[in-house]
Amino acid sequence: MNKLGSLFIVLIVFVVSGCVWQRIPAAPEYILEAPIPLRMGVIFGNDTASTDSISHIYGLAVIKGWNEMRLFDSLIYPYQEGDRVDAVIRITITGGWEDEGLMRKTAVNLAIMLTLGLAGNVVGRNMTVIHDALVVINKSSDEIVRHSVQVTSTIELGVGLLGALTYWRESPLTAEHRDRYVAGYELQRKRIAFELAKKIRADRQNLLSKLGKFQVKDVVP
Repeated sequence: MNKLGSLFIVLIVFVVSGCVWQRIPAAPEYILEAPIPLRMGVIFGNDTASTDSISHIYGLAVIKGWNEMRLFDSLIYPYQEGDRVDAVIRITITGGWEDEGLMRKTAVNLAIMLTLGLAGNVVGRNMTVIHDALVVINKSSDEIVRHSVQVTSTIELGVGLLGALTYWRESPLTAEHRDRYVAGYELQRKRIAFELAKKIRADRQNLLSKLGKFQVKDVVP
């Protein structure tokens, strides 16, 4: 096969498949600070939450992130009544992937097909995941503090000509495509842990005061 023929085959493959790419925002860098001197029990959603609930799936990642950034002296999970802790944190997380919308899907689809896949190297799937996260800290049956955040992450994935043919009917949650969104899930989990930790750290003194914990500070003569 001559060089021209080889070049033609490479071009066809390139046009049909498109250049697969992804744009994913950088994950937050965990900041290490002196931990809040508390031993905290952790529960998810409600006492009967299943292990495949959103609160459980993302909550485990939140605990992992908090341990990595040393948010508290220790986190006890799963918390059981009678465990020796200073307070109990209930983590509730809701949300998921948002649909792109028919208009955008159609526009991207047409652009890729009309350019025989070349536009797939510039435009692609724009996927947004939104979660609302709530933490409520209780001492016995009394609520001490609560904090909530809404975390949004958007990732883009390149789509080739063949991908464009099924682009309009694909969902970010279909099992056969889920492996392509692993990076997006990981980013969202880290951001939820990070944003909640910021709220809790900013409320450090109030939390310690309400739990009757007072830190010893240097006395300036």
